[in-house]
Amino acid sequence: MLHVQPAKIHFDHTNTPISDAFDDVYFSNQNGLAETQYVFLEGNHLWERWQQFSESHFVIAETGFGTGLNFFATTTLFRKFRQENPNSPLKRLFFISFEKHPIPLENLIQAHQSYPEFQSLSATLQLNWQDPISGCTRIHFEETTLDLWFGDIQTQLPQLGDYMQNHVDAWFLDGFAPSKNPDMWNEQVYALMHRYSKTNGTFATFTAASAVRKGLEAVGFTVEKRKGFGHKRECLAGTKNNPSEQHSQTPWYFPQSAQFNGQADIAIVGGGIASLFTALSLLERGANVTLYCEDEAPALNASGNKQGAFYPQLSDDDVKNIRFYIHAFAYGHQRLRQAKFNNIEFEHEMCGVALCGYDEKSAAKLAKVSGYHWSPELYRSMTAEELSEAIGLPVPCGGGFIPKGAWLAPRQFVQNSFAYLQTLGLTMKTSQKITALEQTQEGWLLYNENQEKCSHHIVVLANGYKVNHFPQTEQLPLYPVRGQVSQIPTTENLRKLKSVVCYDGYLTPVDYAQTTHCIGASHIRDCDDRQFSDVEQQENQHKIQKNLGLDWTQDVNTGNNLARVGVRCAVRDRIPMVGNVPNFSAQAEQYKNLFNLRRRKQPIPLAANYKNLYLIAALGSRGLTSAPLLGETLASLIYGEPLPLSEDILHALSANRSWMRKLLKGTAVA
Repeated sequence: MLHVQPAKIHFDHTNTPISDAFDDVYFSNQNGLAETQYVFLEGNHLWERWQQFSESHFVIAETGFGTGLNFFATTTLFRKFRQENPNSPLKRLFFISFEKHPIPLENLIQAHQSYPEFQSLSATLQLNWQDPISGCTRIHFEETTLDLWFGDIQTQLPQLGDYMQNHVDAWFLDGFAPSKNPDMWNEQVYALMHRYSKTNGTFATFTAASAVRKGLEAVGFTVEKRKGFGHKRECLAGTKNNPSEQHSQTPWYFPQSAQFNGQADIAIVGGGIASLFTALSLLERGANVTLYCEDEAPALNASGNKQGAFYPQLSDDDVKNIRFYIHAFAYGHQRLRQAKFNNIEFEHEMCGVALCGYDEKSAAKLAKVSGYHWSPELYRSMTAEELSEAIGLPVPCGGGFIPKGAWLAPRQFVQNSFAYLQTLGLTMKTSQKITALEQTQEGWLLYNENQEKCSHHIVVLANGYKVNHFPQTEQLPLYPVRGQVSQIPTTENLRKLKSVVCYDGYLTPVDYAQTTHCIGASHIRDCDDRQFSDVEQQENQHKIQKNLGLDWTQDVNTGNNLARVGVRCAVRDRIPMVGNVPNFSAQAEQYKNLFNLRRRKQPIPLAANYKNLYLIAALGSRGLTSAPLLGETLASLIYGEPLPLSEDILHALSANRSWMRKLLKGTAVA
């Protein structure tokens, strides 16, 4: 399921929101905030537990996000705790919330008017509120991270996955009343709650229904009754006293966090957009980050174009891939807004991206995209006339339009963002080509081409197509793709272009100086040559003239031979890799009988990975879109925090997926 049905609500005379479907209030019309504070915050003993907490982050999970009142109250309390306890090891709060029917933005804004004390938090939520799609949407609130899981909890809760076993510190059970919403209050939810809870983790809920109490007791919680709030006689709270048995349904894909004490000392190899967003997310967690860039400055390879398109990949045979790119697109928007807020200068235009159905094959692809019935905020099917209006110039075909698509200046963005990260503590070492990695008892040694070495606890490989140029990574099926992007002079006609145009290539609107456009890009697989090509320069021009064929395309002239060549990192199944660097030879040995072990239901060990060695790779031509979410996912994994992607997508992103597919079928790998 990709789509989520939004809530239908109305407001009573006190401005209390009421669900039409469940005929129940979202919060008490006596005093919703006081109920939240009593039932959930006090019921889980949050303040007292935070005072004694010895870890760096605390995880709360909630069933039923509603208007976000519980989240606002909890975040406000956590900020008070941080202010009064600046030396506490507890620095970050994760709030995971499930919502089957998200409230439409206009209703959310009205509901928030009842609580003006949360105006700053509600404004951030409203700014980042997306037309919901099934799965996780991560939103940052400084020290607090909100993961909104949209969709039926029966489907979404299991997608926290094996990784989240024994991770949750407290639960807020706040769906509509069991009598109104029995589908949510069931044994599967209780069992997963218990599995995900830490030993001594707690829950609290407004209800005292006997079926809820018995269900929670049956899965292993100790349950107690408390005095209820307001007119309610009783409510429930409880604790998980015994640890869950750690087991994984798919141990070969199990994400493994880093092992370190104190401040994490992390090296990132690479100087492009993947390195940038990984560094950003790690610095936000207080890591000591050192970047090793092979070139004399960052963003001189695949991230170095003057203009690039920002939009999701919506046409793919694998729905997991599409879901990943949609979530990455939404998260990328949030990071771009943050960059502007932090006064990072970069040319950009939120102008939309037009996809042209220029031939039978491309038209069929776009028809398939339309078949998903996306929200018009994400994708709109258009006739030739409508598409021409959106583009600002005529096109001979219909297609699709992504209204929130954009272009931005990648090199300028990456370089200026790295300058900003240096003010946050990033150490950047340029002209440092890392040629070898050596594992030590303490971590890793990195050797440059002069055989100079440096040591770090943790290493992230984000150096594009050279990720597999080390013995530890040489079995990864990554390959280089050469791409030449042409820079063409504008004309009176081309200045009319209002959006990025995609066909068997792309053309951007005119730059800020009103002088040039970018057009491209060539796609030469297994080629890492970066010399200018006359042939590819001409092909970039002929491609748009052949695909679209109207008079204005004759203004496209690559004859000035202005271009830049970058080499992307790609993989055959067209979705990036992120996470642990797998030990190929060890996995080939430990899983050589995997097919039979599964058939016989015998124990299967966790995958052998290189300890404290990670990667982010194969971003292909979608790095602007995918890098922000990939970097955030990787940082979360390193720190053992909740991950902002569903388990099935994480499996699709695993670096060992190519040989695991064979081993799962009983096919040997070399």
